[in-house]
Amino acid sequence: MDIKEHQLLPTPRELNVTGNENEIYLSIEIGNGQIGGSKVTLGDKLLAKGNLANKTFLAKAVTLNDKVIQVETNVLDVNSFTNTCVITTKFYNQHNELIFSKIDKGEAPDGGIASFKGNYLLKLLMLLLVFAFSTTLSSAQKKANEIKFQDLETPSSPGFILLDKTPSSIQRPTTPQGFGVNVIGILQGTGGAMEVAPFWLLSHPKLTAEMMFENKFPILYNFSISVASTKSDEMNYLAGGIRTRLFQFYPESKTTKLKAVKGELENALADLDLKKIEELQKQYAALIEKPVFTIDMAAALAGGSTTNSFDNLTLNRWAAWLSFNFRPKGDDFYITALTRYINNEKFEDYNINANLIDLGTRLNYDINKFCISLEYLQRLNVTAKKYSDFRLAAVGSYQISENFYITSTFGKNFSGTNNIIALAGINFGFSSSKIKAY
Repeated sequence: MDIKEHQLLPTPRELNVTGNENEIYLSIEIGNGQIGGSKVTLGDKLLAKGNLANKTFLAKAVTLNDKVIQVETNVLDVNSFTNTCVITTKFYNQHNELIFSKIDKGEAPDGGIASFKGNYLLKLLMLLLVFAFSTTLSSAQKKANEIKFQDLETPSSPGFILLDKTPSSIQRPTTPQGFGVNVIGILQGTGGAMEVAPFWLLSHPKLTAEMMFENKFPILYNFSISVASTKSDEMNYLAGGIRTRLFQFYPESKTTKLKAVKGELENALADLDLKKIEELQKQYAALIEKPVFTIDMAAALAGGSTTNSFDNLTLNRWAAWLSFNFRPKGDDFYITALTRYINNEKFEDYNINANLIDLGTRLNYDINKFCISLEYLQRLNVTAKKYSDFRLAAVGSYQISENFYITSTFGKNFSGTNNIIALAGINFGFSSSKIKAY
């Protein structure tokens, strides 16, 4: 397991306290939905260890005077959206008054550990120096590090789906890229898309891993914005879309297990027991990546141009849809159901103004790095009041490397002519950090 060390500067950090502060307490909060554990030592003496989110007594101030406290916080990358780790270190006195506060950020290797190491020198000062110290401290708190994101499977852009140009028209549940790219028709160069998840462009020091898996409505975490383009022999299309997760559900047995594994991870991280951490990390990932039930929402609109010019771009189609994902046993087999409304204005084979409704289902099974799916989608032409078309396809997706996926599809697409699907696509992201799929 890779470990990236972050030496906290300056070293040592000074804790200036007055003589009436008899007891020193410490709290370390792990943010950005990650999991971490801390160990606090004074020379060879262990003062505290484990989850220190709550204020923990260290020692009498006179005991720590002119001595350096070593604080090591090891954070394991378990967040499926970002590798950025954030810790908030705070020292208090016995009156619950804040002595010192600092937010530190750093990257963890993909699935690895960010190890924050800080030295804190405690000095007892005369009472008259306190005001000057506190003023200086409060003005020197923030220095943001650049945030990177991790690459994993980029889902099909809602714009691609709207244009009926994706390997899969029923998207299986995934988490959005921080900044990702999706390419279709790689041999013909027929299209591409980009996606960004705004929430993860900033760090969130107060967001714990427990808050993330207990949140049944993770709308902000999953919200993403994307743009896509594709072309045919006669038209160039530009589409924009949004998507998010409206609801997710873990049964009580799974959330109880998640909390237990999280607690064990915090202790193992404090001791930096790599063998134990790897074992618990696999358990945590197996639990967190498979909600029993989710509801995802997406919407998109698309315009076409015969001249590949914004001046001639006209709105051809817009749509909104919901997908419902269910894992009967909480394992690798899951079912996706889809309902989608499309407002169509002279788009390709639908050369009329029409209101369309898609109803479909997709069966998915994950086998290690390979996912195989079978999807059926019935399209109803509500304007003409008749069944108009359907799509039936087998979809295979394989993880070639940690940040590179290839997807292929075979079957029948919508429309009466040129409706044989034989399509390959690649999914990748721009960064040295990661994204994981649900």
